Amino acid sequence: MRFFATTVTGLEDIVATEVSRLLGVDAVTDVSKVFFETTLEGCALLNYSAKSVNKVYLLVARGEVGGLAEIEEVAAAPVIVELIDRYQSFAVRAERHGVHDFTSLDIAAAVGKAIIESYRSVTGVRLRVDLNNPDVEFLAILRDGDFILGLNTTGLSLHHRYYRVRHHRAGLSPTVAHSMLMIASWQPGESLLDPFCGSGTIPIEAAIHALNIHPGLRMENLAMTKLRIFSHEMLSGLRERLMGEEEAPRPLDIAGIDASPRAIVDAETNLEKAGLKGCVDLSIGDALNLEKFIKKPYTKIVCNPPFGVRMGLRDPYSFYTKAFSSMRKASPGSSLTLIASKPVVVTRALEDSGWTVIGERRIILGSIAGCIITAEQ
Repeated sequence: MRFFATTVTGLEDIVATEVSRLLGVDAVTDVSKVFFETTLEGCALLNYSAKSVNKVYLLVARGEVGGLAEIEEVAAAPVIVELIDRYQSFAVRAERHGVHDFTSLDIAAAVGKAIIESYRSVTGVRLRVDLNNPDVEFLAILRDGDFILGLNTTGLSLHHRYYRVRHHRAGLSPTVAHSMLMIASWQPGESLLDPFCGSGTIPIEAAIHALNIHPGLRMENLAMTKLRIFSHEMLSGLRERLMGEEEAPRPLDIAGIDASPRAIVDAETNLEKAGLKGCVDLSIGDALNLEKFIKKPYTKIVCNPPFGVRMGLRDPYSFYTKAFSSMRKASPGSSLTLIASKPVVVTRALEDSGWTVIGERRIILGSIAGCIITAEQ
């Protein structure tokens, strides 16, 4: 069976590597997604275990199209009748990329019509549409002339982690945080510091990775539990096996620092919700004077520095230069991986404070462009 997993644009190779590691299959990158072949159990494993993936879709149909009529033709796949029960409702979400003389809503309507007619032609039953709370959700993607129809096996995106009960106003997506750890080549046995930890996402994601925790096991209402193609016995057995693979919480050499007492309270709350209290050292501290707050160097520094006037940065260059200089002084020999919205300013500050930039990766977070930068001393 063919599937695809969605991700943030620019992180496709990270997701492909994780899919290959978890499933032992080849994964092919595409824009904001990766394609691969696996079993239904493999799909369930990704939903339970993946840390860089947003959603996992069963590939229902794919084809080159020139207009809505051809979209309907491709979407009227015979397999539809096997995917949805006659008593279930469904909805179609659509994305359109490129120049077309119709909208994404037109695509959704055309695909919905094709699904209804295809199902009725086989069963005699007219499926019910529910755009607000469907039992089964399809995703239709049109990029230029390439049309893809997928069945959502995840439901709500996996970046909505179970522990995120407190949020920072400039918080980082957990799937991006995990990806940054992978870009930094951080290994669980290495020490890790986040000097701008906010509500704790990067340190918590590091602890989850170190203890082999499967975050999807703790998500409520994964879509696959409602899909007829996934057996209850298979899902229960897989859950039991994965729970048995997780390691017990223990103190880890992972630290998070933030200048805001409120942020540290939020981070502690999220850490406790994650069931990892005591695994990560969280404390109040000033990233501009790190040598006063940390007692040893760390192997890796991974962080999401503040940016913009709304975060109080009227002179970003001076702020970043002071912070990066402080990191070098307090943690000599460590590497640094960070995410920035203004890479030119950040790169100049890094170089002027004695760091050497060794990697830059552009990503797109919704409508916002960012850059993950890696540097060494």
